[in-house]
Amino acid sequence: MNKNSYCVIMAGGLGKRFWPVSTKACPKQFCDILNVGKSFLRQTFERANQIFDTQNIFIVTGVAYEDLTKEQIPEIPTENILKEPFGKNTAPCIAYAAYRIARINPNANMVVVPSDHFISNDLVYIDNIQKGLSFIEQFGGLLTIGIKPTRPETGYGYIQIKKNKFSEFISKVKTFTEKPDVELAKVFLESGDFLWNAGIFVWKVKDIIGEFKTYLEDIYLLFEQEYKNAENPDSQENISHIYSQCRNISIDFGIMEKSSKVYVMKGEFGWSDVGTWHSFHEISPKDENDNVSNSEHVLFTDSKGCIVNVPRDKKVIIEGIENIIIAENKDVLMICHREHEDNIRHFDDMLKHTKKEL
Repeated sequence: MNKNSYCVIMAGGLGKRFWPVSTKACPKQFCDILNVGKSFLRQTFERANQIFDTQNIFIVTGVAYEDLTKEQIPEIPTENILKEPFGKNTAPCIAYAAYRIARINPNANMVVVPSDHFISNDLVYIDNIQKGLSFIEQFGGLLTIGIKPTRPETGYGYIQIKKNKFSEFISKVKTFTEKPDVELAKVFLESGDFLWNAGIFVWKVKDIIGEFKTYLEDIYLLFEQEYKNAENPDSQENISHIYSQCRNISIDFGIMEKSSKVYVMKGEFGWSDVGTWHSFHEISPKDENDNVSNSEHVLFTDSKGCIVNVPRDKKVIIEGIENIIIAENKDVLMICHREHEDNIRHFDDMLKHTKKEL
């Protein structure tokens, strides 16, 4: 394993689109939504641990999820759990992790991965990460990993590659586009010049800190002054003080879309961000009528295109319905038409407003 390389797992999201299985108390990354016996976070850690020493893996999550993280990843040193007082998007998260690693090794390489994505081929994934580290070690810059599109997906960001390849598997980035409409997504798919943005990054710590200085100077100065000079930089009081002054901004919008030093590698390891029940349906085994469930105790009769996610020991019969999402968690049951899936992220708030909070 490369002692000079570190992995940062971002585990701070709330996963509202997977309600009620994903809740504020136990968000998506801590759940076994795919019924594989491990949470997304646990799977992500185990993949990373094949490349990085345990002490070189950091998990950034909300302060409320420290115990859940320790429960699911008991191997991780407590000091490697970086606790955000509140979410400020990915730029402050990455800045915090970069400065934390720089205290240990200012010449380190850094890989950033989301905690809640589906990967179907671990061997290719590991190979791609290792190739990315080798590239960064030699050339520097900011490397992201893109996925070849298989459909005109409107829920993902896209990366346009330049025609002249830098190497066999790495190209310079031309543009980033956030979640296009279906017609534009079709153009992207047909052109062959676009990849899905998987939100995986590889760079040297000193390079990303330099890009913060250039493009997000306000966040850079906060960490340069308030973090580096603090007597106890990782105290929750100090991190809360810094985060309270940080802008809510993504690394893509803040740096990746502006920098001239961005490269993209085409990843081919089978990927989905599993961001919605629709994507759960996409990657799950289906019966002859396009129904999907997480349990062998669900029986479909005269039903089509349904999605069912219930406790594994619950016996359920679905009869005579089409395109319905049924999800249960503890004392909450949700039944929603698939055409209205975008409304799911608001359901928890709706219950609170009607005094029926979880």
